Amino acid sequence: MAILAIFQTTDNGVISYLIGHMNMEISNLIRWNIEDQINPNKSEVNTILRVTYSSSGTMEHITPIKEIDSIKDDFTIKVRIIRLWTQKSRFDANDTYSIEMILMDEEGRKIHASCVKKWFPKFKRYLKEDSSIYVKKPNVAPNTSKFKFAHPESKLNFYHDTIVKDCENFSGSAHGFHFVDFNTIVSNNILESNSFDIIGHIFEYGHMDTSEQDKSKHKMLLHLQDIEDTKLKITLWGHNAYYMHDFLANNNSLAPVVVIVQFARVKFINGRPFSSTYFDVSRVFINNDIDEITIYKNKLVSENGQQLSSSGIKMIASKQDTEHDDFLKNHLFSNIEDLFEPLEEKTVIIVGTVKGIRQNIRWYYLACSNCKKSAKEKESSTDKVDGSHEVAEIVTYECANLKCKNIKISVIPRFKIPLRVQDNTGTLTLTLFDQEAKKLFKYTAKELYDKNKKLGNNLELYPMELKVVLDRKLAIKIDITRYNVDNKSNLYGISRLTENADIIDELEKNNLTPQPANSDSFLIGSSDVGSHDTKVLKDSFSQTGENLTPCARDKSTATSPIKFISTPIELKRNLATCIDIDEMENLSTSKYPRLSPPDEQPTPLLVPKKEK
Repeated sequence: MAILAIFQTTDNGVISYLIGHMNMEISNLIRWNIEDQINPNKSEVNTILRVTYSSSGTMEHITPIKEIDSIKDDFTIKVRIIRLWTQKSRFDANDTYSIEMILMDEEGRKIHASCVKKWFPKFKRYLKEDSSIYVKKPNVAPNTSKFKFAHPESKLNFYHDTIVKDCENFSGSAHGFHFVDFNTIVSNNILESNSFDIIGHIFEYGHMDTSEQDKSKHKMLLHLQDIEDTKLKITLWGHNAYYMHDFLANNNSLAPVVVIVQFARVKFINGRPFSSTYFDVSRVFINNDIDEITIYKNKLVSENGQQLSSSGIKMIASKQDTEHDDFLKNHLFSNIEDLFEPLEEKTVIIVGTVKGIRQNIRWYYLACSNCKKSAKEKESSTDKVDGSHEVAEIVTYECANLKCKNIKISVIPRFKIPLRVQDNTGTLTLTLFDQEAKKLFKYTAKELYDKNKKLGNNLELYPMELKVVLDRKLAIKIDITRYNVDNKSNLYGISRLTENADIIDELEKNNLTPQPANSDSFLIGSSDVGSHDTKVLKDSFSQTGENLTPCARDKSTATSPIKFISTPIELKRNLATCIDIDEMENLSTSKYPRLSPPDEQPTPLLVPKKEK
């Protein structure tokens, strides 16, 4: 410590002024000591004010992160900002809501901190990644995030009473890595709710997947290997994927490519781990000149006896064509009217606008946790454990897949949305499944299912969150199967879709199929169906995972008398007087058309009346 000033006076008013003034103006003041001393030569009391700072202008009484709790609000932490990113507003994607940070103290413990936009003028100049700061009087709040990358119970908020100052003598780690070995991940010995850090070298990498319009959803797959030769796949998203792509494209060094992914996450699907970066939180280091990467490279040399070469890295063979080739080069273009009665097995591309969602068909299915195939509820009973000898009814699930027979499974809701898609030749129902649905919706099927179940909403009705798909123009890839051809069935699933405007424009330009002007979207709901028609309005196909097994033909608007539009159709008076319309209930504008099985007699034709 260094004493910078000593004030001596007999006037207590001067002392009070000095203390108050320095409280307001010197925010890094640590303490002052008022010592009353008796002057042996005089009868008055000399009051000495010692103003004391540390030699570097720091704050004293540092509280470690492990001691932070909501009881104390007047404490100071000495930390390094090891990760910083911005959070966008929920209401305006172009507006920044807050600056988010991961702070680490000298003991290596971490905590999440936030500074909302209103306090940017006060704090923003201090908030820089890899800088060190003192933070006095932050506000402690509970950490309610389901996925945690720092202190599990608490987070800090900067507000009007908070004081932030630069720190020049932080003695802790530069990055605070906490590495998890690959074997821990692949053996499922890690929690999904916590982040982790990994280090390894690349031996394979995948193509950059840019099929989504949103750049944050572009991705690249890496195959990493650690010192023990354990292999791990990890997906890089958004800016981290582009950082890796650019590095590999311009890498001329023969040194191995060592990668650190900080704040990664893992999801276990069917017992298999899928590791990835996490939005803007994760940070990627590639052959950086830092101690951890240098040490890892030295270990590689000692383990292998020679320097590994980056020339051994190979690109993973693509299992899926690029979006551009898949939609513009590899398959024929088709109009919807050509799909009503398919003649041969093939894959086609269409361009259409989503005009509605079939309300009378469930928008989700319960998928087996083991294989993703459809599962059904199965009731059983067991003795109660309370010793009452009473029987308790329990609900279990049975998978349709024979491979899962006699295996205890759980279920998870997955999307199976019947979309009404229209081009200028007709309208057709296409089923949107989970994988492609992720491109259109912010929520998973499970999130929507859980939310609506909690609210007590009817799960048979589609959630309003799905309305965002209406009036969106899509290029859609459809597989016409042998079943479609043999049974003249026009029930199709969506194999792949894109909203890429360049691809859609080129498809329309090359095939001269401009879409009709935007008309009112329509929703086909249960209110549109007469009660006596309900018996024929059941799911028109059985579901096994994401493969369609149609069991009835779906009438299209080009071949059915009824048009699925929002405006009623009226017969002119002279037409009504010229035909018999008995048994023509399919002409009703308020009823869904009957779907007749192939062996039934066709609907009678209009019979002209004979003039008398």
